[in-house]
Amino acid sequence: MYELKSRVRYSEADENGVLSMQGLMNYLQDCCTMQAEDLGIGLSYLKENHIGWMVTSYQVKILGALPSVGDCIVVKTWPYQFRGMLGYRNFTVETEGGEALVLVDSLWILMDIEAKKPIRLPAKMIEAYELSPQLPGEWDLRKKLTLEDKGSESDVFTVAKMHLDTNHHMNNVNYMAAAMACISSRVSVKEMFITYKNAAVLGDEIHCYVADKEDGCTVCLCDCAGDDYCVVECVFG
Repeated sequence: MYELKSRVRYSEADENGVLSMQGLMNYLQDCCTMQAEDLGIGLSYLKENHIGWMVTSYQVKILGALPSVGDCIVVKTWPYQFRGMLGYRNFTVETEGGEALVLVDSLWILMDIEAKKPIRLPAKMIEAYELSPQLPGEWDLRKKLTLEDKGSESDVFTVAKMHLDTNHHMNNVNYMAAAMACISSRVSVKEMFITYKNAAVLGDEIHCYVADKEDGCTVCLCDCAGDDYCVVECVFG
């Protein structure tokens, strides 16, 4: 298990002074990245071997109020299974006293960046990580989120350089930022299912559609033809 201790910054907060959803997702991304760096299989190793991790899905359970500006938090992460080119990873966000605020399950795929195809984990990566048990509870990383009726269009934007990450794709947190911008700030999200289907690159046009549900909504981020880049299902509490 790897721990990243932090304090919620003003730059990570939403308009209510609470950790934003994109701020939360950044913590998850940063925590597993720092673990890889400390194990010697971080960005330099990935670049040298022309490989990269791509997240395919997240399931996020928010147990109560998210932390506010100034609150001290501990983000924890650990892989619990590797299978071929796939990696399964849990996260928690906790108070300094150990109270769980957020629980997360996630599925990642290792890609050959040059060949643009999945690749089995090298022995070095498997040996570097120590597996721990999966979080208890009901998890469904394979949940299908594709909608025939995508709802109404809420926004459209073009992928710019500021949206890109080291893989030269739009970073997964920026999909979350776009999705949350389509949702009223007055609602409280208690659970999210996030599925990444295609990687948007520089110059791609992204159309954001919102379909309301009885207990939440689904945001589809699509290309001009209606094919999904990312789908975010939010359950309100």
